[in-house]
Amino acid sequence: MILAKEQRIGALILFGIAIIAWIVMALYPSTPPAPETPKKKSWAERKDSIRLADSLRYVQWREEREQRYDSFRMADSLRHEAWKIERQRRWDSMRIADSLWRDSVGMRFTKRVKKDTVLDLNHCDTTELQLLRGIGRYTALQIVRYREQLGGFCSPLQLTDEPFADYHLDTLLHHFTADTSVIQTLNVNRCSTAALQRHPYLRFQQAKAIYTLRRQRIRLHSIDDLRSLPDLTPSDLSRLTPYLSFE
Repeated sequence: MILAKEQRIGALILFGIAIIAWIVMALYPSTPPAPETPKKKSWAERKDSIRLADSLRYVQWREEREQRYDSFRMADSLRHEAWKIERQRRWDSMRIADSLWRDSVGMRFTKRVKKDTVLDLNHCDTTELQLLRGIGRYTALQIVRYREQLGGFCSPLQLTDEPFADYHLDTLLHHFTADTSVIQTLNVNRCSTAALQRHPYLRFQQAKAIYTLRRQRIRLHSIDDLRSLPDLTPSDLSRLTPYLSFE
């Protein structure tokens, strides 16, 4: 069989490539990779353990840093709030001291109310409250805010509740009365737990217990239905009575 010229050239090229490959393999025989020595193996394991330990330390350090930053932010916010309250109290005490000094030297305020003046806690505003010596702007704002949270004052004695423990309003109770006809009540048969909890006289557990009892009985008829709840003491029920309705 006679090959064409192109076929002969291709056969010669393939033959040359085969010879070159045989020469390369003869000169550079392939050697198997050297087995891994125990020393190299232990060093590789040690590097892996170091990398793992470094990554764990980095994650722990990052979490601790975030916790520190959160604690710093919380401490700063608490200090800021305490500073604002303390600053306002100092201003109130300075106003009281200034008014007492002015009264002592005969410089009386023209808008100061008379000693026998009586204010209605459910109708007076912050301006009228500040006319009484011993009540500054901050204290007047706290009284109005507490009135809104309660739904209205039932008695001037409520000015001695816990939010006013540091204000020493005991000596001013004779200047106040409370119109109970404007008190806003909470309908126990319609209010949710969150609405009940917003009242200053109810904690979360107490509000939840009232809501659960209402769900069990479908409807509550009077304050006597709440006496079976262990979370509510007789004193709690007595001060809650004006603020609860059972329509």
